[in-house]
Amino acid sequence: MAKKVKLGDILQVLTAEGVAYAQVTHKHPEFGFLIRVFPGFHASPPETFASVVEAEPQFSAFFVVQSAVNQGLLAVVGNVPVSPALQAFPTFRARAGGPGGSLWLWDGEDETRLERGLSEEEMRYPVRGIISAPLLVERIEKGYRAHTHEIW
Repeated sequence: MAKKVKLGDILQVLTAEGVAYAQVTHKHPEFGFLIRVFPGFHASPPETFASVVEAEPQFSAFFVVQSAVNQGLLAVVGNVPVSPALQAFPTFRARAGGPGGSLWLWDGEDETRLERGLSEEEMRYPVRGIISAPLLVERIEKGYRAHTHEIW
């Protein structure tokens, strides 16, 4: 039986470019686990995972971590405390109704509909939604960043 995922777990993600790491930082009652994916590919495990999670995350996403671990799609390889910089739940952005639809910001509890476009800072917010394992790997391999992602 696979290990029960908990906050602080370090996830090893195998990609065509090498091994990448992510950390489980939050669990939302509706969206599940929030992971922060850290930049870089590793040919061998780092001396400490604490050094990996000191970096600014490449991106954040809700992901079906427990299911992926149970299926062997990724592995829990360690656990370190979530850094103070990542302890606050991030604000997410979303667009309802497809291209031209309304813009929303969400803090994990409350949604705010915007009557304007997104600011440059808001473009850096993660996009709300749960991603699949293939999309997780694709985003890591292609160097995905939230501000380069068009949701409209």
